[in-house]
Amino acid sequence: MKRPSLRSRIRTGTLVLLGLSLVVGLFGLAGIHRMGDALRLDLHRGYQVSRAARHMNEVLWQLEAAPSRERLIQELPESWRIFTRWQTKANSALSGKREPVLAGEIGRRSAALFEQLAAGELTYRQLAAFALLHRRLDELAAAASERDDLVRALSDRLAAWFLAGLGLLLMAGSLLAWALGWIISRPLRDLAADLHGISRRRPLPRLGSQPLAELDLVAQEFNQMAEELDRADRLNVESLLYEKSKIEAVVESLEDGVVLIDSRGIVTHINEIATIILGVEKGEALGSSFDDLSTASPHYLRVRDALRALGKATETGRRTEVQLHVRGRSHCYLLKPIPLRADEGPPLGTILLLQDVTYLRDQERSRTNLLARLSHELQAPLDALAFAAGLLARSADSLESKQREVIAAIADNVKQLRQIEDSLLSLARGEMAAIALERSDVEVAPLIASVMKTFALQAEEKTVELDTRDVEGELRLRADPVKLTWTISNLVGNALRYTPAGGKVRVSAARTNSAVLIQVIDGGPGIAPEIRDRLLERVRHGASDGTLTGSTGLGLAIVKEIVEAHGGRIFIDSAPDRGTCVRLEIPIP
Repeated sequence: MKRPSLRSRIRTGTLVLLGLSLVVGLFGLAGIHRMGDALRLDLHRGYQVSRAARHMNEVLWQLEAAPSRERLIQELPESWRIFTRWQTKANSALSGKREPVLAGEIGRRSAALFEQLAAGELTYRQLAAFALLHRRLDELAAAASERDDLVRALSDRLAAWFLAGLGLLLMAGSLLAWALGWIISRPLRDLAADLHGISRRRPLPRLGSQPLAELDLVAQEFNQMAEELDRADRLNVESLLYEKSKIEAVVESLEDGVVLIDSRGIVTHINEIATIILGVEKGEALGSSFDDLSTASPHYLRVRDALRALGKATETGRRTEVQLHVRGRSHCYLLKPIPLRADEGPPLGTILLLQDVTYLRDQERSRTNLLARLSHELQAPLDALAFAAGLLARSADSLESKQREVIAAIADNVKQLRQIEDSLLSLARGEMAAIALERSDVEVAPLIASVMKTFALQAEEKTVELDTRDVEGELRLRADPVKLTWTISNLVGNALRYTPAGGKVRVSAARTNSAVLIQVIDGGPGIAPEIRDRLLERVRHGASDGTLTGSTGLGLAIVKEIVEAHGGRIFIDSAPDRGTCVRLEIPIP
């Protein structure tokens, strides 16, 4: 069944009002037309009666004015004819109640008067009859002129009819307006009542069929929207559950302990690693206050006391380390309370990370021990080498020039090895960040030439070309000449080590803006990206092909520290089969 539309209801009501107005207007127009015809006819008939009365008076006045009896008798038939003619016209136009009475009296009195005159009786009584007849004719003319009563009655009737029509129209319009308002408002109120539950966070309702087509369309669209929202809610819930399970799986797979504590201090999640570290049961920890877990495990007590010692556990940047004996050996755990916040709001809770840093501490101890051992083992051969170089230097006069150059190079290398020994001791003591510089004016080109001269014999023996053509002259730095010499020597020595026979090691130096750029480029096999990213760390390095060589990586670590102590930076560009370029940027003060 096709539902009526709101538009059709309003259109129908408007058409009904217009129809009623048209009917009332047509009836009013017909009444006005009839009233006009009646007024016109009545006025015309009144005019005829008044005119007839005036002519009848004139006939009587002519008879009264006759000069003699003979003349009166002579004119009497014609006067009677004229009088009766106008009397007939008057009688045909009579109206109301008074006019017929007066006309009848005038007819009787005039007939009697003319009979008496025709009989020759002319007395004082006839004269009185003339006067009385004149008065009656004047009264008839006055009565004919007084047609206002009829007009007033007609106008009053028309006004009453119009008032009745307007009242009827007003009543019909009021009823129609009330009906339309009820028809329109009732479905809207029902629709609002159906939708009222949405604001109360209830499940979205479904709307039934509506009496109006427009509201039924709105209901269909709302039902479709409700279906989409319910589907979206289900998807969101499923997505949240999926994300929750995924996060829990990730947290459980971590090798670090994770404890989630809400804003009230209640444990809402704890992974298996954290239960092992703290020595608690997961079921007992969940839902309990972290500061008051029902366990006497010494690990939990130490962790709790360490967190309390931090002060505010949610303060960013606060952390501490705790030594615990877990799984048969001593472990070092870094405790990091991380606050959970929603934008700029108050903290929603805390994530307590128990990060196992045992391997880092073991590496630090191994590095310290290794550096100390290397420094100790270098001391004896360096002393012997220095003593031998000193003995050779005493007999330098009896040696050839090339032999003297070799002895000088040995002495310089011994000096650099002494500095390496000092650096190793600094690294072992953790003092590398405080490298002391003895700054002076240094000319870059002569310093690079001196370094290249030191490696000339080694390069010649390996048939590797040392190229310094791109070193600009008149480059000056405010730097430590000894440490800068050792830095460039270390880079050139590494380049010679990895450059195959017949290759080239190129050293360049140029000014760029407010710094001096020194580059050492070799023709070696290059470095794999995963190795290159760790070359400047104080760890074991690998070979250029990615295999471990046993190198401790101290040379580049010391180079980086020396360059940064000068306020500069070091970069390494390399790729397999493309060689390696080490760039030093040292600022010019």
